[in-house]
Amino acid sequence: MIIAGPIIAERFGFPGLIGLIFLGMVVGPFVLGWVRSVGLVSDLGDIGLLYLMFLAGLSFNIRAFMENRTNALVYGLLGFFIPFGLSYYFAISFVDLEILGALLVGAMWASNTLVAYPDVLAAGLQNNRAVSAAVSAGVVADLLSLTVLGVVTSTAVIELEAVAYSVPTTPDPTLPIWLGLPLLAGFCLWLLPKITEWFFVKVGHTRSQRFVFALAGMAAGSAVALLGGVEGLIGAFLAGLGMNSLIPQRSALMERIDFVGGAIFVPAFLVSIGLSIDPRAMFDIDTILLAIAFTALVVVGKTIAAIITGVIFQLSSMDIGLMASLSTGQAASTLAIAQVGVSLNLFSQEIVNAAILTVVITALITSYGTRFFSHRVDRPALVEAPLGDTVLVDVRSSASDLQSVMDVAGAIARVDRGVVTPYMVPIPGQLDIARERVEEATAAAAATGHDASGEIRVDDSFSSGTLSLVEEVGASFTILDWRVSRAPTELVFGSEIDLVGERSSVPTAAVRILRPWIRVVVLTGEVADDWSIEDAWLAIEIARRLQSHREIPMVVFTPDGEIVRPKVADSPLTEVVTGRRSLAEIIDDVLDDDIVIVPAHVVSSASTLGKWRAAKALRNTSVMVVAGPHRLSVDGTSVQRNLHGIVDSTEPTTA
Repeated sequence: MIIAGPIIAERFGFPGLIGLIFLGMVVGPFVLGWVRSVGLVSDLGDIGLLYLMFLAGLSFNIRAFMENRTNALVYGLLGFFIPFGLSYYFAISFVDLEILGALLVGAMWASNTLVAYPDVLAAGLQNNRAVSAAVSAGVVADLLSLTVLGVVTSTAVIELEAVAYSVPTTPDPTLPIWLGLPLLAGFCLWLLPKITEWFFVKVGHTRSQRFVFALAGMAAGSAVALLGGVEGLIGAFLAGLGMNSLIPQRSALMERIDFVGGAIFVPAFLVSIGLSIDPRAMFDIDTILLAIAFTALVVVGKTIAAIITGVIFQLSSMDIGLMASLSTGQAASTLAIAQVGVSLNLFSQEIVNAAILTVVITALITSYGTRFFSHRVDRPALVEAPLGDTVLVDVRSSASDLQSVMDVAGAIARVDRGVVTPYMVPIPGQLDIARERVEEATAAAAATGHDASGEIRVDDSFSSGTLSLVEEVGASFTILDWRVSRAPTELVFGSEIDLVGERSSVPTAAVRILRPWIRVVVLTGEVADDWSIEDAWLAIEIARRLQSHREIPMVVFTPDGEIVRPKVADSPLTEVVTGRRSLAEIIDDVLDDDIVIVPAHVVSSASTLGKWRAAKALRNTSVMVVAGPHRLSVDGTSVQRNLHGIVDSTEPTTA
């Protein structure tokens, strides 16, 4: 069933979940009778419902939501309350449901599932304003729908207990909702992330251990929810939200979680829905009419919300159509809410049957509508990947402390839920050495709580191999290992770093990390040009990520505080020191356990004597030199060749 269902459905243009429900109905007790609606499949289906909501929490893109929060909140609120109000009124007036059942019907059709999002990706419209609004607003609508579900289920459980019992039957009765909800939120969003991070760093270094822990976190969130009288799937969703930042979206661990859910638990949930459906009832005229009415509520509600949002934010008619059609899809959240409603006897199986028909109809509407409008909207400009999306880390030498280097990379990637990719470029004949080193780096990343997958590229040239990997893995930031010569008179960096730095299409850093850091120090230098300001901001952004990773002090030395202050976090742990100070004066304040971050123009604009003095003074200190695309250089010539406008320093000791 799990194999054949999606294949058959997709051949006819339906979502795969429809095929799973249909085959569950065929083999169920009402048709062939091969599988009963109770037993193993039912139990797996219950787990699948929790797993579905857990995945929703893990997949929530918090950064994208914050970047589009105005559009998302407006369209999300409108896209929730308009369909919710229409559906609630319809359920009360025409379906004759009680208030709790009507609230769940409203929540069913106020939520949405981005069934047609793959069509948007295929058209290259993921950065379109309307698409971004629809994706982020879908999260808002789903969160509000789940909130309604949580309140309704809690109230329904309390009412059922009041009818069934005059006194509690257990020594520990269910907590009241006013106490249960704060307990659930505190556990899932505050305590669980701390426990997860501790486990990933101290105990669970293998992906198998972390996968099992993630499942345990899902179960714990569900258990705490039930303790507070809230439906378990709310706890599973919040548990996923709490662990969101610790499990990168494209990491190998997330792939395992997705795979197990997509291969076993979620299909079992959909099959279990089909087992409870009598096909004769599905094609009853009342069910069909109810499904048509539900479809109209969804389409009208989402379209009105899209039109109002489009008028407010001055979107074109094609953008409004794309936004509305993309938001019309109904699937996962709708079926989950419907299943809970029927299990609590808040409405009949007829509602669930009509909901399934509505899911099929809206899947066709959203698919064809999205394809129609996606060919008629303007293509958005390409947007660069976030800094920490894919951090490529050179691990070729032992000059740095490998675990600390991987911790630096992980701290940069975690903000964007990105992945860390340690790599080596061995010459032919040294593949075994490279594999051993990359495996060591992967283990070092795991020991610091990060998930990493290594890459190896055999090449005669380190620079060409690195640049090829930057393109192949879609790197957003590259960290190059700084192999310092023991002779203090030699130049600070090797020429290979310059070759990569001046040709790299992404921001690049040269690092030497000797030990874990206890303070972050930034030297911005003179920022007279746009590109030097960008590099100074890049240095501060990296420093902020390293600071927040460990909640440690950060000091920024800058001649012009007005330029950098907007980029510096307003925190008591952050200090901005302004004014022109010599490099020697600044270095006197640097400790061995600091990590010093400087833009490349600070190094390249200094004289050879200035570089030598800095290298000697910082020989026991961790250092990171950063620059934007095509700008990482140490002798200044390549920067001048590529950028035209660098101002050489006449005083060798001035930063």
